[in-house]
Amino acid sequence: MSPDNVLDFLSFINESKTENTKILVLTGNIQGSKTSDSFLVECKKRGIKCYIVDVNDVVLEKVYNGHVVKTGKEKILIDPASTVIVPRRGVLENSFTKQILLTLEQARYFTVNSLESMEACENKFTTSRILEDNGLPVPKSALVPNEESLDKALKEVGGKFPIVMKLLSGTQGIGVSIVDSYASLKSVYQTIRKLDPSNEILVQEKINSNFDLRIQVIIKKFNPLKEEKDNAIILGSMKRSAVKKDFRTNYSLGGSVKKYNISKELSDIAIKAATAVGCHWCGVDIMIDSVTKKPYILEVNSSPGTEGISKAIGKPIVDDVIDYIVDKNNWAQSKMEIGYLETITIPKIGEVIAKFDTGNGAKSCTIHADEIIEKNGRVYWKIGNKKFSHKVVGHSEAEIGKEKNRRPMIETDIVFDGVRIPNVLVSPDDRTAKSTPFLVNRAFMKKLGLTVNPDKAFVVSKNPGSDYSVGRAKGNPYAGISFED
Repeated sequence: MSPDNVLDFLSFINESKTENTKILVLTGNIQGSKTSDSFLVECKKRGIKCYIVDVNDVVLEKVYNGHVVKTGKEKILIDPASTVIVPRRGVLENSFTKQILLTLEQARYFTVNSLESMEACENKFTTSRILEDNGLPVPKSALVPNEESLDKALKEVGGKFPIVMKLLSGTQGIGVSIVDSYASLKSVYQTIRKLDPSNEILVQEKINSNFDLRIQVIIKKFNPLKEEKDNAIILGSMKRSAVKKDFRTNYSLGGSVKKYNISKELSDIAIKAATAVGCHWCGVDIMIDSVTKKPYILEVNSSPGTEGISKAIGKPIVDDVIDYIVDKNNWAQSKMEIGYLETITIPKIGEVIAKFDTGNGAKSCTIHADEIIEKNGRVYWKIGNKKFSHKVVGHSEAEIGKEKNRRPMIETDIVFDGVRIPNVLVSPDDRTAKSTPFLVNRAFMKKLGLTVNPDKAFVVSKNPGSDYSVGRAKGNPYAGISFED
């Protein structure tokens, strides 16, 4: 080890022993970032070490219990026990920048927010689907993969003009257009494609309003198996009025802002939206229809600006964010690791081996059923000698090859790792040819904060049947079920 490396190593050990929190802000915009400047100003007042680094110019070097962050001529010593990572939108710029954040997450640094949550917010269609799946109000929206899909997309959002056309990925109102006729629909689409053929485009029903609300939220922890009290904080809310001679309300484009006292309904919607996408700190944009007075979530911003809302509420909002960050009781650990096979308990059925399939994007989980009859809004189904009748709460379409299998969805409680999860969406289906009687979807895993190890089985639960094996289970629909009496 060279003398310089020895000094770095000794310095790191000394720094890692301190209780002082360090904040590392990863950004793609070192110059001119008002939010980054606010972090520096507020941290300096408190004597907190805060580093703003260009994520495009970062090299991570693993050292004892942590990392050296090399950027330009600067070397910053960090470790998971003392350092919080605050990623801004620049981390989504390319594969390299994403990998920097992912490496830090895997090394168990507390990151505000995770790469997964930021990517979910970056794609407006993904955000909309996540919110909709969680029962939250969103405008009707549709993807437009090509010009031939315009008619289908228009129909999906209601078939009436005006509608909104926007880039799937965008910020500060850039790439958002109001389309008021079919001729405009085609011309705007063609113009966007001409400028950049790689642009992905979304159309959305237009909500009647000349203002929207930005509500900034903090969710302390995501641990659905152990519900936390006072887990959510509303940092502030503001009303953003449309820019003069424009329809957009973004403060960065010149829109006016002022403080807005939100109702409990709006507060609950914002908190549920932040929780659904998995953001610790975010801005939730809500528009209230001027006719129906119904609120709609427009988007969730995982890298919210602070200048406009600080002006509106009359104090630097970053101050409250730092309060949250420096309290180590709020630091969240990595997701719970489970095996690709685990045992769940379904009341009135018993212990059931379930496959946790990260590739299963269906709306519901699936359970084996010997018989399924859907009639008058209910589904009557049978497994073994147990018969059930449930209200149909919707339908899930599973793609099997080129065909779509439409299945009724019911709600049932599931017990996993000793905790009862209520009202899980499940579809009865014939799984005789499958290796497990129960298939878990991604929504369930996301809700519980789980990560699947594809090389292990029964990490947090026991195998209820010692004679069970994946190979022998196919053809036996009850393999992996321990029926209760």
